[in-house]
Amino acid sequence: MLTAAKGKWVEELPSVLWAHRTTFKVATGETPFALTYGSEAVLPVEMRVPTFRMTRRGDSMDAKKRIDELDLLDERREVAALRLAAIKSQVARYYNKKMRAHNLVVGNLVLKRDFRPNAAEGKLAPKWKGPYRIQEVVGPNTFKLENMSGKRVKRTWNTHNLRRYEVEEKTGVVSVTDAQAHDQE
Repeated sequence: MLTAAKGKWVEELPSVLWAHRTTFKVATGETPFALTYGSEAVLPVEMRVPTFRMTRRGDSMDAKKRIDELDLLDERREVAALRLAAIKSQVARYYNKKMRAHNLVVGNLVLKRDFRPNAAEGKLAPKWKGPYRIQEVVGPNTFKLENMSGKRVKRTWNTHNLRRYEVEEKTGVVSVTDAQAHDQE
């Protein structure tokens, strides 16, 4: 929707926000609109085309129902917060299950992922650059690197974006292994 509008995004923003606010979110089990106002939004199309939800609403019943919805609003928010916390812990468990301890130490040679490969080379461009030397262990899976001449690389690097680089001195054979898969050997 916004791609076609290019410079007219300000005009399209209200409809995009409306769509976002009235869309059911799996993480909370509610729409953002319902968590804010206590009831589901009346869609513009429901004003013209009668739906079951709109036809069963009555003026006398509407006020009582609205008061009940507002009374239950805090409870709905608490349930949504609990559901969101459960999903966050589920995602954390999944991530932690996939994480493996690294076996990289200061002085190891590694290749780093090249996030900006040369467009002229196309999809066959090398995806890894290096070798680099690990200069410092910043965190459990985070490292500072330096190039082979000793110049420090600006940012820190996670093991997801590093591969161990080894050269056998006798044969000169180069061996490259994923930094996290190396621990399984």
